[in-house]
Amino acid sequence: MLNKIAVPLILIVICSTALAAGKDKENKFDGEFWNQGTHFQLTGEAIAIGEDGIHDPTNDSAMASLQQPEEAMADFPRDDFGLLNWVKTLDSGLITPRTDMFGIMDPPTPLDLNITFTNTGAMPNVIFPHRPHTLWLDCLNCHPAIFKQKRGANKFNMTDVFSGRFCGVCHGKVSFSPTRNCMRCHSGPAK
Repeated sequence: MLNKIAVPLILIVICSTALAAGKDKENKFDGEFWNQGTHFQLTGEAIAIGEDGIHDPTNDSAMASLQQPEEAMADFPRDDFGLLNWVKTLDSGLITPRTDMFGIMDPPTPLDLNITFTNTGAMPNVIFPHRPHTLWLDCLNCHPAIFKQKRGANKFNMTDVFSGRFCGVCHGKVSFSPTRNCMRCHSGPAK
């Protein structure tokens, strides 16, 4: 049976831990912390929690009580590459993320605003949809620490994303990898 709490809680803990761990560094989103561990679902296959590099395999209590991703996410929708489609999973009601670790904060108000990034070289433009992000994340998860809220203020490229900065703070860690299915982001008009 699907555990509607375990997966969102794991995502919140990973993101919260990641943000807290990076705060003492000159560039909060640089460094080895962002490159450690293997996300439980980046390659189309679920990685057992004891082997993901995120959970402590010597913690017998956690290993016995946490639901394995393969079981928890068995019915989650996937994209054309076999990767989890978190937006469809959320929209279908298969998960109901908490807004915080204890479930006491009000849910964020979804923002239906798309941002188009046009400095994409030969690739199609990137359309960043706020709605799927703000359905379960508060604005403060990204602003102002990761992204400045000013047009043209965020200069980054795919090397930055692959290095765990900007979009790469989550994508490639707890969300779909930026190294697969380029068109999930590069979904704007072709140049």
